[in-house]
Formats: sequence, structure tokens, C-alpha cells
Amino acid sequence: MDLRQLRNLVLVARYSSFGVAAERLNVTQPALSKSIRALEQSLGVRLLDRGPWGVRPTDYGQRLIEYGELVLSLTDEARNELDAMRGARRGRLRIGAITTAMRELVPTAVKHFLAEQPEVDVSLNEELSSTLYVALLNGAIDIAVMTRPKELSEEIDFVDLMEIPVDVIADRDHKLARAQKVSLSDLVEYRWVIPARPEPDRLALEGLFAAAQLPRPLAICETTSSTFQMSMIAGSNWLSYLTRTSIYVQGSNPQFVALKLDQRTWTRSMGIAYRRRSVLRPVVMSFVKELQELCGPFVER
Repeated sequence: MDLRQLRNLVLVARYSSFGVAAERLNVTQPALSKSIRALEQSLGVRLLDRGPWGVRPTDYGQRLIEYGELVLSLTDEARNELDAMRGARRGRLRIGAITTAMRELVPTAVKHFLAEQPEVDVSLNEELSSTLYVALLNGAIDIAVMTRPKELSEEIDFVDLMEIPVDVIADRDHKLARAQKVSLSDLVEYRWVIPARPEPDRLALEGLFAAAQLPRPLAICETTSSTFQMSMIAGSNWLSYLTRTSIYVQGSNPQFVALKLDQRTWTRSMGIAYRRRSVLRPVVMSFVKELQELCGPFVER
């Protein structure tokens, strides 16, 4: 088993196609198939299932792909660090971020970063914090802009950036959207579109109601998708919550309104997570610095 075979396996699984993977790797499809077969024979297990639906990894293949992604990531990281040591201003930076950060913070930081280091290849993925955390551990991304996890692996460092207030929101035509002051007791009769327990914001919401000795909010539907969440809230009497920086409550004519509660809700901690070893990479350090410098003005808005 060598790095070339690992890279071939990862690409075939990523695109579920020998043809697409061969094109990306700039090799012929027969040569790619031969490489995968040789890898399977050397390990004594089948790594890929081939069928009319495309190509799917077997259990053995999936486990090897997870290791392969990490090994290839570390290989690229080592090459980039050596380039940096000899003064080369190029490399690759793979960023993951939650929706809140993708609205303005991350794009602004990337623009500033690329203005200083235009030779660096930057890729971005938008995911939930839990997915980003796993991607960091697997080496699929270099840095994640996400909410602070409850537990941190010894392999991961987390730097706090800011605390973002969370608002209870409703459709702009909701009866409570026009009220100048709303109490928690006014919300009891309504159902909610929110994530399932033990999602931290869900628990924080229930904590507010418990502190006021009110029944905890009842979900009409549970989801972790902000897109589905907003689609459900639109035109309904149901309620939910979003960070104050959310694109759904911004703009000149927003679809949703932050209710004017007579008390504070809670805040969501957002920061930067990266593998401890990666902090030595200059491109990672540079991007962390950009984010930290930007967060002061963002907090003041």
C-alpha cells in the first residue's frame, strides 16, 4: 500500500465514479481500476462495491478511506510547512464553518487573507459544528469556525472569538412580531421548530422557561437544518430561534422578526478550532489572525 493507491481510493469514493476520479487524477480509467485491484489484493479485502448506482466503499473500504484522508492531509501539511520554511508563499487551506460564520465573517477574512497570500489555494465547506469537529479529527479540513463543543479532544485546540446573542424569532406576519414587548409567558401557547435534545441551544431555551417556572417549549417539529427550520416557520404561528447575525433576520425586508423579549436570552460561543499540530502551519496561523482582528468590529454591530 502506498500514497498513490490511497489517493486513488479516496478520490474514487469521493466521486462514486472511476471515470470522474480518473479525470481528476489525470490517469486512464483502466490504470485506476488496476491500482484499486492491486490495493485490494495486497490487503486481502474488497474495498469498493461496484454496481449500477455507482461505486460505494465497503466497511473495510470506509475505514481505510478515513485513515487515507488523514494520511494524505498530513502529507500535504508536511509539504506546505517545508515550503513555508524555505520561504514559499503557497499552500492549501481547507476551511469549514457554520452558517452564522459564513454570512460575513469568514468571507471577509478570506478576502483579506488572499490579498496577502494570493498563492494559497482556499476551499470552504459549510456544515454543522458537530460535522466540522469530526472533519477536523479526520484531517479533512484544517480549521473550523464553529460553536464550542462540550468536550474537546486532546488533539484539538479551540480559540474563542465572540459571543453571539440568540433571539427568539417568528414570521414577520406573526401576531407577536408587532408587539413592543413580549414576555416568556406570551410564548407558552405556541409550538416550536427546534433541534432535538441535547442540542445546547435547545437546552438553553428550556432553561429560560424553567427559571420562569413555565412549561418548557413544545416542538411541533425537530430539525438541525436552518433551511428547513425557516421554511417551516414562514407563514406559520410557530416559533424558533436564531443568532442575531443570521441572514434570515437581516436585510431591508426580512421574512422573520426577532421578538422583543423583556429579558435576555442566551449567547452562542463561536470560535476557531484546529488540530494542535496544524497550528505550526503559517497559513493556518495567518488565517486565525485575520479572524481575530475582524471579530472586534463584528461584536460591536
